[in-house]
Amino acid sequence: MGKVAKKIVWAFFVGMILVYGSYHVFAMFFPSVKTEVAHIMRVYDSLDADGYIIRDERVIPEDLSGAISFCLSDADKIEKDGIIAQVYSSESQGILHKKAEEIEKEIARLENLKSSGFAISTNPASIDQQSYLEFNRFIKNMNNCEFNTLPKHCDNIFYLLNERQIASGQDLNLDEKISTLKSKLNKLNLQENNKKILAQHSGYFMGNVDGFEDAFNYDSVKNITVEQIKVLLNESSERAHSQTKNVAKLVINSNWFVVCALKRTDALQLSLDQHVELVMPLASAEKIKAKVVYINQSGEAPESAVVFQCNYIDKNSLSIRNEPIKINISEYRGISVSKSAVHEKTLSRTITDEATGQEKVIQKTVKGVYVRRGKQIAFREINIIFSGDDFVLCDLDVDKSKLFSENTIKEHDEVVVKGCDLYDGKFV
Repeated sequence: MGKVAKKIVWAFFVGMILVYGSYHVFAMFFPSVKTEVAHIMRVYDSLDADGYIIRDERVIPEDLSGAISFCLSDADKIEKDGIIAQVYSSESQGILHKKAEEIEKEIARLENLKSSGFAISTNPASIDQQSYLEFNRFIKNMNNCEFNTLPKHCDNIFYLLNERQIASGQDLNLDEKISTLKSKLNKLNLQENNKKILAQHSGYFMGNVDGFEDAFNYDSVKNITVEQIKVLLNESSERAHSQTKNVAKLVINSNWFVVCALKRTDALQLSLDQHVELVMPLASAEKIKAKVVYINQSGEAPESAVVFQCNYIDKNSLSIRNEPIKINISEYRGISVSKSAVHEKTLSRTITDEATGQEKVIQKTVKGVYVRRGKQIAFREINIIFSGDDFVLCDLDVDKSKLFSENTIKEHDEVVVKGCDLYDGKFV
């Protein structure tokens, strides 16, 4: 072979290598398709409304002179004739009685520790584990702003630390500490002629009122109208807090109602005894379970009065009166993909006719997406269960026997959302 021919061959191979390398470099920085990872998502078919809360409430009037000290925290349960508050002759007496209660509790803890000292575990590791768990509960409740539970945890931690010292053989000299506390208690100038406020009903205590406790009759909620709901919402919005002489209240029924005025078309999506979830951020970080108990429609009016019944009780749900709510009617859980990734494709399949035993080819146009498999793409059929503004949810647990192709999308698939001339087996 001549020198010229060798040069041509070498130039050809070098050119091919350069072209091949350039192609891969170009494909690396400028891919022919754009993909996104398919992920599982949960969405809700929901309605938005302004909700007004109606409860069975009994106010506690401030008809006693003196300083009132409540014995309960918000949302505490109390039985009939239980002590709601102590009424003292003066504020200073209230402070002294509060201090006396704390000393008495301290004495009771120390006496309990003293009497059970012989039975305390000699294994410090066991006590350390209990202390660790109690510290964790303390921190968790503090992070959740559940401050009313913190004193109880402090008492438990104090008891465990003393127990730990006894288990390790230390002498805490409890008799001297108890004697000192009793001496402090005797020196307090306590007046015992204080009065008590007793619960006239069993229920849940709330240490504040908003003046709307009697705005609507609890027993008449089944007949509430759209006009009445709008009046209640307007009044509660214009007067954030009504002037009242009442100091506290009892919610005597765990069932409470959320009423709202919905467009007639929205109300038609609901039915009696249907269970839904209410999203009320001020009442709870969690979704509140509710049941549709009344749907009041007046003739051909454009709006309907809808009543939801709830029984979730905590201090937040007992304190709110009106709030924007989201009504979750249905829940959908599936694989989310962009609408730009969805394509229609006509697929063919060969089946055997059961009557004649002959094979025949059938075709069907289905919706699906292209997914990346290494350097190639493949079509995957999908079953859409929900459609949003720019995405769709695909059935996560679809029965493959119901799919024409028997192949569908899976979580973490690389779904092609942008590309030209897509087809099965295309190299990308």
